[in-house]
Amino acid sequence: MNEQEQHIDQFLTSSNYHQLSANQQKHAQDILTRFNNQMANDQHLTDTTWTPEAVKAVMVGEFIADPALTNQFGIAVVPVLRAYQEFLKVENLAEVVKAMEEQRAKMNECRKAHKTWAQLHGDAENDEAEATPVQASPAKKEITWTPEKFKDLLANVQQAIKSASQFNNLELDDVELNYVVQEFLELMVQECNEYPGQWTFSNLQRVLGMMMPLDPHISIKQIHNIVPSAQALFEYLKQNDYINMDQYKLGLKAIANMQPSEDMLASLNRDERETQLVLSFINSNGIDTDDVDVAEAWMDDHKQEVADFMRGLLNPWGEYERKRLLKRQREMQQKQQVAKRSDNQVDSQLKRKKKSLQGIKFSKKARRKLRRH
Repeated sequence: MNEQEQHIDQFLTSSNYHQLSANQQKHAQDILTRFNNQMANDQHLTDTTWTPEAVKAVMVGEFIADPALTNQFGIAVVPVLRAYQEFLKVENLAEVVKAMEEQRAKMNECRKAHKTWAQLHGDAENDEAEATPVQASPAKKEITWTPEKFKDLLANVQQAIKSASQFNNLELDDVELNYVVQEFLELMVQECNEYPGQWTFSNLQRVLGMMMPLDPHISIKQIHNIVPSAQALFEYLKQNDYINMDQYKLGLKAIANMQPSEDMLASLNRDERETQLVLSFINSNGIDTDDVDVAEAWMDDHKQEVADFMRGLLNPWGEYERKRLLKRQREMQQKQQVAKRSDNQVDSQLKRKKKSLQGIKFSKKARRKLRRH
């Protein structure tokens, strides 16, 4: 744990933190982790050496441009940063706080647009909000992935889950969280042949939003937490140079509007999740799935496309699906055998009844009496 992470941990137990509102406390750690990382990367400053110019630049930079950030997050930024600097007792506190207040409106504009100030207005508007970094960050060399390096990454992530700040305050315990993030990384390689730094938007959404909820071993709680777990992982990978800023932003874009869908899938059983994903696939082809006749007609005309789509999603659990199919076949055979035995019993009963309904036999003496009468 570095010095700034220690400062954040200490702040989270301080009176300065407890004086914040519930919403500000909720977002405090995320705000401080993001802001400190961005300040270190872009301005090369520690949390006790911020300058007013650097604060203004970071507030309208990549820190606030992430698509996943909510209005509640934006509202909490300035109060949290101010309380944090007060806790650290920095010498230039008044100047730094003044810079935060002056930049608040521009920061909110950036957050709403999910863009930096430069992206919104162009580099030509070179005002104080676009303070030049002290030193340009050197270009990072792209990782050449091998099975051994990927195995090392998985081990590093497993260790980081126990201690790294990005993974704090999530609803999953270490074992549950490790399962989610490791499965994501492994599926991206196994099913999409994409290592960190090579991700594509469509495959990120396919794995996180469709494949993982179909995992027969994943829990409802874990499905609910796919999005926050992925976001924490993206933060960790970026900070440790496994992915660059473009890949980080792509990852956040992929999960930006995913949580409601994950919550809905978590409320269904696995068969219902499969059905829902088929409906989503049909809908993505411009078909109104609320019109049952239209949807069924489209499926009849595109059976192979639907089958290929679901086969791709279910491929990671092929052995599980095969066993499930065999189980269903055995159950069907058992039902047929039971039905057949039942039919045979009915037939036997009918035959016995038919045989017994042949009339009443009278003795010869009784027949003579009947004739006399």
